[in-house]
Amino acid sequence: MSTFFHDWYYLSIRSIKQIWRPLLALIPSLFIPIFFFVVNAASLSAFADVPGFPEGVSYRDFIAPIALFTAVFFSAGNPGIEMVLDISSGYFKKLMIMPINRLAIIFGRLTEVAVQAVFQGLIVLVLLLAVGVRIRTGIPGTFAIFGLLIVFAMGWSCVSMTFALRTQNARLVQSLFVIVFPFLYITTSQAPMHLLPPTFRVLATYNPITYIIEGVRALVLNDWGDPAIWKGYAVAIGMFVVLVAVALSSFKKVMK
Repeated sequence: MSTFFHDWYYLSIRSIKQIWRPLLALIPSLFIPIFFFVVNAASLSAFADVPGFPEGVSYRDFIAPIALFTAVFFSAGNPGIEMVLDISSGYFKKLMIMPINRLAIIFGRLTEVAVQAVFQGLIVLVLLLAVGVRIRTGIPGTFAIFGLLIVFAMGWSCVSMTFALRTQNARLVQSLFVIVFPFLYITTSQAPMHLLPPTFRVLATYNPITYIIEGVRALVLNDWGDPAIWKGYAVAIGMFVVLVAVALSSFKKVMK
């Protein structure tokens, strides 16, 4: 166990340093969430007057969780790309022939995701608070929001790492970025579940990201009694365990 934590610690330091190289690469992942929040809050504000929309909730507050989700979510794609670069440079092969715990290699990358998610999420959170968004569950709720989103982001990052390990193709791994939009918009990101068309409602129900968004939204708009909170955590933790296991099993592909 001590070997695992030793390996995890040093691999995490290396991965975290890669976040800031170059620093300008962080701009798109911060700009996009803020841009969509500003545009949607301004152009769709009248949607809050539609019958059935949560009473007393502005559309700005309703979509604020999406800005936080997107800011954190965009931290999940880098580990896969960086892993492909490590494979192509030969660095990954050196890791594999050394007595380094395989799980520590994955967790080193997951630590990078967590650090970047906190950095980007805090910037967006400050901007949301500055425009009047308030989190009803207070400071504990803010920690719960980041906990939920970070667990999900770390789990989702294993998708890019799995593709990196199995294909070793940087272009394919980078193209995975586009799947975020179908998954994000086939949810309750723009409207409450009961206002969605029937077919769309079914798709959103089976989309795991819906439960993450609803969990964050419950922490922003409601109180701790909302069942969407524990459902969001259950889905995030379940995805984390399954996707980490899949990524770990993909190491065999690299050794062939």
